[in-house]
Amino acid sequence: MSGDQVQPQPPILLTPADLAALSEAVRRSEGVQEHAERLLAELTLTRQLLDGCPAGVAVLDSELRYLYINDALARLNGLPAEDHLGRRLRDILPDLESSEQLLGQVLRTGAPQVITVGGQTPAVDSPDKRWWLGAYHRLDGESGEVLGVAGVVLEVTEALRGREHLVRAGNRMALLDEANRSTGSTLDLGRACQALADLLVPRFADYAAVDVVDPEGTPRVPSERYPLRLRRIALSTTPELTETTSRMGRLGEFVVHRAGSPMAHVLADRSPLVLSHPDDEAMRQFSPSSGGEEHYLQMGANSGIYLPLAVRDDLVGAVMVFRVGDSPPLTAEDTGLLGDLTDRAATGIAHAVRFTREHETALEMQRAFLNAPTVTGPGVETLGRYLPAGSGAEVGGDWFDTLALPHDRTLLVVGDVMGHGIRAAAAMSEYRSVLRTLAIQGSSPDFILLQAERTALTLELDRVATCLLALLDPRQERVTFSNAGHVPPLLVTPDGTRTLLNLPVAPPLGVGLGSFSATTVPLPPGSLLVLCTDGLVERRDRDIETGLRTFATLPLAPGEPLPALLDTVISHLDPSTSEDDVAVLLARTRAPGSDRDDTSRLPAGWVNWPGSPPY
Repeated sequence: MSGDQVQPQPPILLTPADLAALSEAVRRSEGVQEHAERLLAELTLTRQLLDGCPAGVAVLDSELRYLYINDALARLNGLPAEDHLGRRLRDILPDLESSEQLLGQVLRTGAPQVITVGGQTPAVDSPDKRWWLGAYHRLDGESGEVLGVAGVVLEVTEALRGREHLVRAGNRMALLDEANRSTGSTLDLGRACQALADLLVPRFADYAAVDVVDPEGTPRVPSERYPLRLRRIALSTTPELTETTSRMGRLGEFVVHRAGSPMAHVLADRSPLVLSHPDDEAMRQFSPSSGGEEHYLQMGANSGIYLPLAVRDDLVGAVMVFRVGDSPPLTAEDTGLLGDLTDRAATGIAHAVRFTREHETALEMQRAFLNAPTVTGPGVETLGRYLPAGSGAEVGGDWFDTLALPHDRTLLVVGDVMGHGIRAAAAMSEYRSVLRTLAIQGSSPDFILLQAERTALTLELDRVATCLLALLDPRQERVTFSNAGHVPPLLVTPDGTRTLLNLPVAPPLGVGLGSFSATTVPLPPGSLLVLCTDGLVERRDRDIETGLRTFATLPLAPGEPLPALLDTVISHLDPSTSEDDVAVLLARTRAPGSDRDDTSRLPAGWVNWPGSPPY
């Protein structure tokens, strides 16, 4: 008992001995016996209600000293009922949060309160926090004086823990769903990996890096003899760590982990590796390559985790997270949740990896084929451009070609193989080779397409292709077309007249129904021809007829340099919004007496590549 403890006041409620004495006095009394017996019965019933109530009941005086406490509350508090009487609330329960302040408010205002308080009592020897729900009201005397406060208390620890568990489970499922959606909603590898990194920082870590296994540098998990090479695809960090972590590996760089390093073991074992309160030597082991250890030490990490990214037996990459400074160290619960997050994210990232590698392979095939040397006959200048489809779509089978033929003629070819990806690019190369081989035999465009159709059926090419051939003969000032299901060409004569040529259209190559025809139109010197694939004029939100009308009215001045004319075509039709790739080929016959070749600094058939892929 504290030094300033005063003597306890008589309890407001009678003890069992008091009730027995009162009962005996009632029996001896005369005149008021009936009323006294009724009062005694009421007091006895009240006492039974309080003493036997499974909820804790207490009465405290105006100084918050215990006047009465039932056995249920005594058990909750972990002290006998008699040890409470006369003692202040804070002396009995010093670890109960804000208890006296809350009851003091009830005494001052007289307003009842239903509140939940947390803390610890001597009843349970455990560091775990407990929770109680209490209903309190003030006790006033007949003259309005404040006598104290009464309360009924129930422990709700398990109920709150159950609700907290449900909330955590709901939050966990929402988080896993977010990881699934954010990494699986794109086939762009950089975006998928960055979505995971941004999900981790600052929610779970102060630093996160997502690395993807380099298929050329590390085809399989390294042994004890070989290093592990990954490419850093995504980073996320708190602003305070930006400068320090910038030296730990930048986006797009290769990160080499030594054989036998922690990362090598993570990927070999397919299990997370947790580092708690790492010392300098442990952080050196975490450093991926020699020379970078000091940067890892400067970060001041208090914990870290390496997590593999794998889909069944297919290794995708790894995730590295750190907490630093005053952030609470990563726990076993964090490790489990992060493991589930990376497992969910791995599927989406794996899809993005496969798409990116196929996209890059197909793009390299397009580059190889379209950058092959092409030659035009005299009096003709050409310029072409291939544009891969916008973000999220695959490289397709669009191509263009030019070929110098005998008698100063030039053959223009623009084609589009059905589908996307490596198979479409491979089919494109076969059609291109077949058409080149047939063209040098001196045949007309319709016969070239007929022979190409027969060859495609013989070779059992599994993809059809639209194709437009234009045989330019500057000497005769004419051009002969043959069309296999392709977009019509645009002819711009020297006086600026623009004509979208209405050519007979046969079925695409590879269908087996080809009956091709040839159409010859005049081609005055200085005329411009524009050939393209349907990706230039067709959109999901715009029908092809609308695109063709725009194509037919392009503001093209045939005398301008070809690069400027090509830019005009691209800017007005904006193929960046197309879901299909685009091939455009411009050809112009020279006006008499003109020796200008505005593409002399570019090889014939020049291709403008908008940039390297991200991976």
